[in-house]
Amino acid sequence: MTGCMLVLYFIGAANSSWPKWGGDLSNQSLQITKGAITTPVIKWKFPASPSTDDGFEWQFSAVADCDGDGQTEVVVLDVSGVLYCLRGSDGAVKWSFPTGGMFSWPSPAIADCDGDGQMEVVAGGNNLYCLRGSDGGIKWSFTEGTRVFFSSPAIADCDGDGQMEVVVGFIDGNIYCLRGSDGGIKWSFAGGTSATIFSPAIADCDGDGQMEVVVGQGDAGLYCLSGSSGSVEWTGPPNDGAPAIADLEGDGQMEVVYGGGERIYCLRGSDGTQKWSYWFMGAPGITSSPAIADCDGDGIMEVIMGGPSKVKCLGGADGVEKWSFNPPGKAHTPGVLVDVDGDNRLEFLVPQIPDDTLYCLNAEDGSPLWKIKLGGDVHSPFAGDIDDDGCVEIMVGVLDSFLYAIDDPGNATNCGLLDMGESSREDRIDFRAFGRGLYLFLPEQTEISLGIYDASGRLIQNLYAGLLSPGGHTFTPNTPIRGVYVAVMRYRGGLKTVRFVR
Repeated sequence: MTGCMLVLYFIGAANSSWPKWGGDLSNQSLQITKGAITTPVIKWKFPASPSTDDGFEWQFSAVADCDGDGQTEVVVLDVSGVLYCLRGSDGAVKWSFPTGGMFSWPSPAIADCDGDGQMEVVAGGNNLYCLRGSDGGIKWSFTEGTRVFFSSPAIADCDGDGQMEVVVGFIDGNIYCLRGSDGGIKWSFAGGTSATIFSPAIADCDGDGQMEVVVGQGDAGLYCLSGSSGSVEWTGPPNDGAPAIADLEGDGQMEVVYGGGERIYCLRGSDGTQKWSYWFMGAPGITSSPAIADCDGDGIMEVIMGGPSKVKCLGGADGVEKWSFNPPGKAHTPGVLVDVDGDNRLEFLVPQIPDDTLYCLNAEDGSPLWKIKLGGDVHSPFAGDIDDDGCVEIMVGVLDSFLYAIDDPGNATNCGLLDMGESSREDRIDFRAFGRGLYLFLPEQTEISLGIYDASGRLIQNLYAGLLSPGGHTFTPNTPIRGVYVAVMRYRGGLKTVRFVR
């Protein structure tokens, strides 16, 4: 198999409950770059707009090289509606833009929306704005009367035409798919009367080679829409948080996971049939979103979600509880899975109130590793390499306060990539850069997914998903911009990564 290439661009923000995380449009909340944080220290902090003390609510940062200078920026929206582009190394302001929104929850998204090789930033306030990543100047804006944007935008090639689209929801329940080049409407969907405040998840849910958009509208239910037309493919029970899409059982079939009422639902991605549900006792309104990965190395995905009182880890195949963590207060906003200390095992970062604390848990068993008090209402952490040192830092927003960047005290460098494999097969799988492509040798027929990420952890291309025969295979990535990239190969029983330069 030579030059096998299924090109599906997923250029998105590092921005999942109501906001979106990590540029992974399936919302799995997994960071693949490792860190060295065993004792957390504050690297820098950035205050909210001087005109407000509202701080940062439900906030995931968007992280990328916005202006093409080879350095990473952090783009963040404060509650007053001011959008900031900050230098990742020290938090200095590079530019800012007033979106006009008040009590702004959505996160911004970063992508090359129009295919010109330059990054744009998409953020919502009273209007939806597409801004130049270099200086914050307006490229286009979109509005529909007095409607307000509530959901975080998702950016993807939804209809397979090679051009990017922006998917976003309004407070009145309408969902729009807009052309990334100029903001023109490609399709719209009028759902229920509930506000669309939950971030869309975008993936090929049914294995037909076409993208679906999965978005929740609260009491009106969950909708799976055709990415090309916006028509309804199936619906699910009401939701209180954003959905995530993943192959939980390693069988090549996708599932959709989300919280609604007092339950966590797992639906079959092909038709919305319920596979399992978990009763999150005493926790109505699960506004957190799932974080999904194989946390214990058994070859099956786990689902980790926080609720008003507990954090639960469930088996992806059956929804059976594996562990529970009981913080002193609420754990109602999304967390993130990341190897934060560099031991090649995943940790789960979870914020909670009123203890004003960010917790780091062992994702295998839920035992606490460390915590840091930040003050105020702690929200929605993000892990990414913001200072280009090859190790992840943690970004977390606090209501009535600051956006914090957290690092290790020694400022470690070159921490490497997450590489989790099944020991009996590890030495038999060969995955490496080969010329301008990638080489993969499999000892036996294996179901795999192969994706390309940029250096900040954003998923930019799905190369392959499906069953591969034993033997050698080569793949040719189609990377849009020159730089450092990471190829991630997932298979039942492990995950392998390769860094390469284009």
